[in-house]
Amino acid sequence: MFKNKLDLTESDKNDGNEILIFPKSMIKGLLLVIFGSLIVSFAIFFMVLENKEITVVPNLYSLTIEDAIVELQKKELIPHIEFKFSSSVLDKGKVIEQGPKPGTALRHDNKVTIFISKGAVINRVDSFIGKNIDDVVTNLKANSFDNSKLLYRIVNPLEVESELPKGIIIRQSPSPGSQISSLTDLQFLVSKGKDRLDKYVKNYIGIYYKDAIASLLNDNIIFDIDLANTDDFGNIVFQSIPSGTKVNKADKILVTIARPKIDNNVVFGILTYKLKEHPSYVDISVRLKGLDGENSLIYSFKSKGGLIKLPYEVYKGSTIELYIYDKLINQTVVN
Repeated sequence: MFKNKLDLTESDKNDGNEILIFPKSMIKGLLLVIFGSLIVSFAIFFMVLENKEITVVPNLYSLTIEDAIVELQKKELIPHIEFKFSSSVLDKGKVIEQGPKPGTALRHDNKVTIFISKGAVINRVDSFIGKNIDDVVTNLKANSFDNSKLLYRIVNPLEVESELPKGIIIRQSPSPGSQISSLTDLQFLVSKGKDRLDKYVKNYIGIYYKDAIASLLNDNIIFDIDLANTDDFGNIVFQSIPSGTKVNKADKILVTIARPKIDNNVVFGILTYKLKEHPSYVDISVRLKGLDGENSLIYSFKSKGGLIKLPYEVYKGSTIELYIYDKLINQTVVN
């Protein structure tokens, strides 16, 4: 009987199966080991958190983009922002998704992506390509009397030379089919047709240089300038292409100006500047800011860009300003 008490197994005489029985002391020991391991694991985890090596991703749902960024900065996490449409207009500007999920443990300086709602899709952009700009504008204005149907705000169209008839829409932004959730700026690239008018060189010899240059600019004829010392002060004394000659876009005419007779307080010179190339003509103006602060116009013309040379005759200390439309792109102080 004493021997049976020391056995770890006991035979079931009825069915012949053996049941494994552990001593209570061994079971208590195993439980203590497991419990101790859990305590140590949690202790290490919270020690790491306390050392600020790891942080927990906060719940950012429904926060505005500004508040979400602040929360991530507090946790020393890097926000990565993306925008998408949502099902409700009330979500616009708020976080509707995030990744990783709230409660995820991350090391500092890890990235958290937040998706900001652009609002609910209320429509898609129509296609206006191939239509006449005047017809499109008229129809859109007619539909805008009911403000609830006003989806587009038309900005100034851009014009470009093409083989298409004048006024035909070549491209639009946003593109057809784009989703929109509110009043949207709509811009068109419109054909201005192809310039088929033949250009002929005029007679510039004997004409004062300002008038000759203004005529060349108005006719969009490319020109270069040379100077000569003769008694024809300020007049054109030579032109490389004879009067009446038909010219193409690439043809360049050289005109020679006799240096004008000027006072000691006046400077005669040539403004040289390389304009950025443009797909269509842009408005260029050259303005003079005098010593008294008054502004005056020297030249006004259209150009697609490239090198320009423009003679001037101004008082010392004046400033010559070059504009594309109303944007100042160059200033030259004359000394």
